[in-house]
Amino acid sequence: MMSSNQRENKRRERKNAKTKKKIKFLWILIIAIAAVIVVLKVCEIDFSGLFSSEKKDNSSGYAVSVDEEGFPYKIDAGDNTVLSVVGNKIAVLNSASYTVIDSSNAEELIHDEHRYANPMIKISGGYSVIFDQGATSYRLDSQKENIYENSTDKEILCADVSDTGAVAVATALGNQRSRVQVLSKSFSEKMNYEIKGGYITSIAIDDRGKSVAFVVISSENAQIKSTLYTMNVNDTEPKAHIDYNGSAVLDIHFVSGSLYVVGSDFVSVVSSLEKETVVYEKGSINTLAYCYNPADYLVIAYSDYAGAVNSKLAYVKQNGKIKTTVEVDAEIKDVSASGNEMSALTSNEVVSYRLSNGKKEAYIKLDDSFTDIQQLSSKLYAKHHSYLEIIND
Repeated sequence: MMSSNQRENKRRERKNAKTKKKIKFLWILIIAIAAVIVVLKVCEIDFSGLFSSEKKDNSSGYAVSVDEEGFPYKIDAGDNTVLSVVGNKIAVLNSASYTVIDSSNAEELIHDEHRYANPMIKISGGYSVIFDQGATSYRLDSQKENIYENSTDKEILCADVSDTGAVAVATALGNQRSRVQVLSKSFSEKMNYEIKGGYITSIAIDDRGKSVAFVVISSENAQIKSTLYTMNVNDTEPKAHIDYNGSAVLDIHFVSGSLYVVGSDFVSVVSSLEKETVVYEKGSINTLAYCYNPADYLVIAYSDYAGAVNSKLAYVKQNGKIKTTVEVDAEIKDVSASGNEMSALTSNEVVSYRLSNGKKEAYIKLDDSFTDIQQLSSKLYAKHHSYLEIIND
């Protein structure tokens, strides 16, 4: 008969074998958990199935009448709708489809059912890259058409696109290794770099497609550690790295020769790929929402601490200087900005301020069923139930 020690050893061997097979999936789960911790938007309930015809009502009594300009525009049924601007068009991505519409008349320029399980989008100038996080497919689009769809040999962690259409893609290699690839619009490989010690959670490529930055998440002393790496695409090794212990990096974004680093509780700017300027010290803010205006400057909404009833909205220049800060007497749900204004959505209003001096430019009373805003030139768009509306006509 098998002794108790032998049975125990066999059991441990089976357990270890199973554990090894699950290592890659566990790391993906860690990344997902980190994303949940820092997520800035609440998933919306979609009521599109309750609408029909040009004038429609839902169970809450909300009625829509489409005007001559094509707005309100009915959004496809799907979860996690994201509004963006690509060029001078409005991009709408959710779990079901990707649509680009003309901002003046709601004409559909692109309308595709993408079939991605977990679609994410990044935009630069007139290009967008949509990738299926955790799977292997991604696509490059212009304002008017799909340019290509491609697949990777490993699971995609994140991606970004430049003004030239060059795409940076980070994939998971297993055993705490990741790969960064940069491909031109014509599929010419410009960079292929492998990093060890963790998985990449955010990646950025500059407007010209010449420099990249990426954040690797790992753990140290039972604490999350985020490490930012910067390098030129023709470098063999990173130019610099910066550690952020105990803080999650939500996003990185190039503006000319500088890089914004937006954290859950801090903001920094890195110039020339090496020199860090601290805008908000680690632990000094609680990030609520952020965006970049057409010049790629950062607009950030934050509170002094989690659960605070008041918020602040700030405009941060590429040199790390805070140009404008305004106080908002509510918790900010979403932000957007044009070349001249920054706007904040709360549970009962949208307020717009001049970027240069914080002067209040507009005040629009709303209810809490408005969930996302997008500012494009002088117009403010908002997601309301299953519709995209112009709210400042």
